[in-house]
Amino acid sequence: MLQNSYKFLLIIILFIGSSSNRLNEEILYKKSLEGKSDLNNSKAVDFGELVVETSWISKDKRNRDTFKASEIDDKEWMDVYDNGIVKMTCLAPKSHRTELKENAGVESSLNTFKKMEYTATLKNIPYNGVTIAQIHNRGGVKRPWIRVYVDDDRHIKIKATETTPDEKKSTYSTYVGPLYTAESEFSINITTQNGLATFEIKNEGTSFSKTLSPSSDWNKYKNNYYLKAGVYTEGNDVEPILEISAFSILYK
Repeated sequence: MLQNSYKFLLIIILFIGSSSNRLNEEILYKKSLEGKSDLNNSKAVDFGELVVETSWISKDKRNRDTFKASEIDDKEWMDVYDNGIVKMTCLAPKSHRTELKENAGVESSLNTFKKMEYTATLKNIPYNGVTIAQIHNRGGVKRPWIRVYVDDDRHIKIKATETTPDEKKSTYSTYVGPLYTAESEFSINITTQNGLATFEIKNEGTSFSKTLSPSSDWNKYKNNYYLKAGVYTEGNDVEPILEISAFSILYK
């Protein structure tokens, strides 16, 4: 009789232990699903209120169409892949473009905090290079203050307009960043604040950083800066393709 009682007690203990294990497994499984749900719902590419401007539709580099960037998909010039990566491309002839930019009314001085950063790969690099980010100005100038571009030697560079941005000719300063290998991943971070713009560029383990301020020739345009990113071709041979895997723009 005593032996049977021990057996019965052992069965109860094993049953309780088994039930406890199953409960723990269910809790862990639910937590795992919750984690996956949070991950899948996160948006790596977020264009916010940016617009996208393209010359693809008109085929005329001077005649560009503008749309809200977050609403564009399934276009030859801009497409969202199933994995969330966004493709941007433009026509091959020089000065054609498909670019994200801050809309009219959002321009500001460099004292205003803004942070635009993105990660991407670049395919079909034109022989003469391609612009991939800018700090432009809506004050009536003829050229941007800053261009970030992959040059014909395949280095990622920063070009700053130093003089007479409102005239036909200007002088420039060029800063050489990392060498870019086609289809490798790179990242660009542009931050403006306190009258300065800081650029951080990374590619294949190489980092490059530069902080710049405009020359006095920009003083009368100081409240009209805005940010751009995308593809603006400098060549005539191929249609550049930018595949963006992460993008954000932040304001204080």
